Amino acid sequence: MPAESLSRIPTHAAIIVDGNRRWAKKRGLPVSFGHKAGFDRLKEITRYAVGDCGVKVLSLYVFSTENFTRDAREVGYLMDLFANNFKSIAEEMNERDCQVLFSGRREGLQPRVLSAMDYMMDLTRNNRTGIVNFCLNYGSHAELTDAMRAMAGEVKAGTLQPEEIDESVVERHLYRQLPPVDLMIRTSGEQRLSNFLLWQCAYAEFYFTPVLFPDFTKSCFDEALAEYARRDRRMGGNTKK
Repeated sequence: MPAESLSRIPTHAAIIVDGNRRWAKKRGLPVSFGHKAGFDRLKEITRYAVGDCGVKVLSLYVFSTENFTRDAREVGYLMDLFANNFKSIAEEMNERDCQVLFSGRREGLQPRVLSAMDYMMDLTRNNRTGIVNFCLNYGSHAELTDAMRAMAGEVKAGTLQPEEIDESVVERHLYRQLPPVDLMIRTSGEQRLSNFLLWQCAYAEFYFTPVLFPDFTKSCFDEALAEYARRDRRMGGNTKK
């Protein structure tokens, strides 16, 4: 079902990008081929979701803090992929008046990756039509730990009182101040969050698909949107229908 025919579109959609390695293995190809195919699909879905479907914020889980434990050659290839391809995404998002953000720890990322990230954010900082939030070297445990450490530092400095800490204060100390996630999509058939946006997904609708991410086409995204539109979102209260 085309997005324009739906009664409700998520303000903030998030995708756990999963299945690149299995996609390559099924075809007898090196893992790098799967990551390249996945990155090409990522560009397509980013354009479609934010540019055509009207999603205001799209968060993409592209590399977790735990992914650094993978084979060094694979990690190196992914860093090359990010550094060499991020700028082309930034230029297209800039043309569409979309802002590019990154969530995650900068520590541990190579200078060329950081340079590409900073270029993207600087180029698009004044754009207002939509937001693409790349979660790179990201983990929710790390995000919440960093938030608590920052709040503790403010309490120690006397600029924040313990009794002043509420949900809004916690949210202000997260990596990015974005709307809560409405729709969480995970490809590849796995059914878990894998340490992704735990705070932000408190009332998200979850959509799991067996499709491996390199095969996750625009029509697959449309199916996720259609399922979201059918859900009865009570947010802990009475039905809205």
